[in-house]
Amino acid sequence: MEELDVFCARILGSGDAAANAALRVRGAGSEDRIEQLAAAVATCRAQAQAAEPGPPPEPAGAAPGLAETVARELAAATARLPREQREALASRELLGLSHEQVARVVGIECSAVAPLLAQARLALRTQVRGAVDRAADCPERDRALRMMAQRQDSEPLSDEGDSWLLDHLGECAACNESHAAMLEASVCYRAWGVNDGPRESHSAGATTPVAGSDAGQ
Repeated sequence: MEELDVFCARILGSGDAAANAALRVRGAGSEDRIEQLAAAVATCRAQAQAAEPGPPPEPAGAAPGLAETVARELAAATARLPREQREALASRELLGLSHEQVARVVGIECSAVAPLLAQARLALRTQVRGAVDRAADCPERDRALRMMAQRQDSEPLSDEGDSWLLDHLGECAACNESHAAMLEASVCYRAWGVNDGPRESHSAGATTPVAGSDAGQ
């Protein structure tokens, strides 16, 4: 299965809508990878006007194994997320795009990517295992979430910012719990069909066939 097919399926759910979206983008003829993915997002949004995204259809036959069961649960959980969160997770966790590339693909400002990914990871973790306790939230939560996402994704972070974040996580139980939840969500998403997408980040180029990859980054 090629990258475009997997990417569209992660946004729309496996089925005709995702397959048709990938086919339409491929037929447009662009050879730039990021342009293709941005076109895929736009096409998936148009396709979603007619049908809500959902998990893969239940196959007939023998009961699924553990890996397939986990994949179904993650597909169902992801399908319940808002559209932009699905797009951001697929762009970052499946394809390993940088925040600047995610911004181009999803069509948002680069500064909005880290907060979006932080919220998407927390939302996915909530769908899979329940909400993180927010009773002890602190006034620095938004700043901490943004910086946690940047640090988690190896995005540029000043020495001062990195030092502040580490000190803050050592003092704030609520933000530390959110940090653990974000990491857990990333691990879960990347373990879902680990052979369905590359982990390397590419700035441009033709869409390539999906190849096997390692389990982490």
